[in-house]
Amino acid sequence: MDVLELAEKAMKQNIINMAVGFTAMMPLFQERSTDLIKRKLTDFFEGLDCISTDQDFGKRHSDFCQWFVKTIVLADTLEPPSYCQAAGVLDLALKVYVYYCKMPSLEKARSLMPMLNGAIDTPILRHLFKRVEGSYGKPYPPHHLWTIKMVDKEGYDFLQKVIRQEIRDSFEDDLLPVQYDDVIKLNSDR
Repeated sequence: MDVLELAEKAMKQNIINMAVGFTAMMPLFQERSTDLIKRKLTDFFEGLDCISTDQDFGKRHSDFCQWFVKTIVLADTLEPPSYCQAAGVLDLALKVYVYYCKMPSLEKARSLMPMLNGAIDTPILRHLFKRVEGSYGKPYPPHHLWTIKMVDKEGYDFLQKVIRQEIRDSFEDDLLPVQYDDVIKLNSDR
């Protein structure tokens, strides 16, 4: 490996380290989980060039989240994390790697960005549940109980549909799901 290849490899690993740090969720998981997650993210990111359809992306995303739920353990309860917690780590890491850093290449990042999901943390979850209750008439538990720890795969997939519907309804379809949480948080700070 020549010096430029080493520099490229180091850059990619630094981006992964930043992406994992950006999630701020690592303390929730048992000790040594961060290294396992980083290795799995590295594998995921190395396969991004093979993704060309929403179905390809959805399968790889689901495979990662299922691995995460089967492999990673919550530090406080020694239980597996929820699907939404797993997806949250992946979605934020993808946001950093693909959307912010334009990896693995500018052209590939542009083709992947519409496929990326909206990141869901607890404040976004609460916003989405209010939206669901208003739009769909589905009641949910009191807002102080709403956390991503309670969201399984079916709920996560439904919330991604809600994000895409709100983008169509409220943002005239001019926003990507990967941009959604930034816009919602910015508007809630005003």
